[in-house]
Amino acid sequence: MKSFTLLSLLLMACQGTPPARPTKDLNPQDPRSILEHAAFNTRSQKSYETKFKARLTTTGAPLDYDGKCVWVHPGVLYVHYTASGGDEKMIVRAGDKDVWVYNTLVGWVTADEAGMAGAGRGIQNPDEVLSVLARNSGISKLAKPGVVDLDFKGDDIERIMKEQASKGAFDWKESSAKLELATDSDNRLQKFTCDASLKSTDPNVKGTVRYTAEVTLVAYNGARELQFLDEKKRAIPLLPEMKTKIESVLKEKQ
Repeated sequence: MKSFTLLSLLLMACQGTPPARPTKDLNPQDPRSILEHAAFNTRSQKSYETKFKARLTTTGAPLDYDGKCVWVHPGVLYVHYTASGGDEKMIVRAGDKDVWVYNTLVGWVTADEAGMAGAGRGIQNPDEVLSVLARNSGISKLAKPGVVDLDFKGDDIERIMKEQASKGAFDWKESSAKLELATDSDNRLQKFTCDASLKSTDPNVKGTVRYTAEVTLVAYNGARELQFLDEKKRAIPLLPEMKTKIESVLKEKQ
């Protein structure tokens, strides 16, 4: 799980900023314009639901992740995923600082208590991905109409991660990541994929770590939360303090 957390941080998991409205009209021939408009149009929706698949490959057997999330404007996130071996995680993020992870033995705990500082980051949180991609739209290229590619080399990744606590976890000069973002007819996010090759500085991780992921939009402005269920298919209630934080974030104006 630690490796997945680090990869989540790498996948543009820096603190998101409010969506910035593009200063120019959409130019369908300009990849930078497509990306900036897609980021704004997606991040300014009332809510959206995604599903994602990811694979982490090191020297051992690959780890697969299959999950879904619901994001609610301006910054509430519900995540549910299952990893190889049946490791199931349920996560709630309210804003930038408050995150909880469900533990089957003790119930909801904070991400720090669960040892998951990267919970609700990276591909688990498309809003953060879009925020960072929009800020780095200068390296985007038009792959085909409505589809933009971004190739992050060592210097690009190091620049993005310069304020991250995990920045020493990888040799950035030996790392790279490619992201592809596809838009729908309303120039909102439809799907994005990532293929990253990372050179770890962890002596326990030999060779290159490869991380691939695909995130697909399921629906816009539908679900406002995820219903979490226990092993007996009973609803798992949120703690009162979780509800309070969520309500506080939802009242914010951006």
